[in-house]
Amino acid sequence: MLVMKKNYLTKEGYEQLVQELNELKKIKLPSVLERLGEAKAMGDLSENFEYKSALEDKDFINSRIGEIEKLIEDVEIIKEEKKGKSEKIVDYGSKVTVQMMDDKDIYNVTIVGTWETTMEFDKNYKTVKDSIKISLESPLGLAIRWKKSWDLVRMRLNNDRKDIKILDVK
Repeated sequence: MLVMKKNYLTKEGYEQLVQELNELKKIKLPSVLERLGEAKAMGDLSENFEYKSALEDKDFINSRIGEIEKLIEDVEIIKEEKKGKSEKIVDYGSKVTVQMMDDKDIYNVTIVGTWETTMEFDKNYKTVKDSIKISLESPLGLAIRWKKSWDLVRMRLNNDRKDIKILDVK
C-alpha cells in the first residue's frame, strides 16, 4: 500500500506556489514554445544553440510544473490557531524563540513545511538571527517538536550536540 505523505504549507506558501504554477503555464511555457518554433525555423538543429537552449528551458519548466502539481496535490494548509496558554507546544505554524546555550545566541524561528524553509543551521552552527523558517524535519525542528516554553532540549547536528532552551512558543 502506497502511503502519501502530507505536504505542509502556510497559506502564503501555498498561494505563492499556485501563482508560480500559473506563471509557468500561462507565461513562461508559451514563451519557450514560441522560442522553440523560431529556432526550428532556422534550420539545422544539430548545431542550433538557440534550439538546444529553448529545449532545456522547456524541460526545466515542465519539470517544475510537475513538481508543483505533485506538491499541491496532497497539501495541508498550516493553520495559525490561537492556542490557550497551557496548549502552546511547538508544531507546524508555531513561532518559537530559542537560545543556544553554548553561545547564548537567540533565534526566532517559524515552523513550516519542508518546501518553505528559508535555511538550516550550517556546519558552523551559525545562521541569521532574524526570523527564519525551518521544517519540523530539520535538526532543530526535531529537537523542539512538541516541546513548550522553558523546555531545555538537545539538538543533534552532524557529530555534535547542542543544548537549546525554548524561550517562547506562539
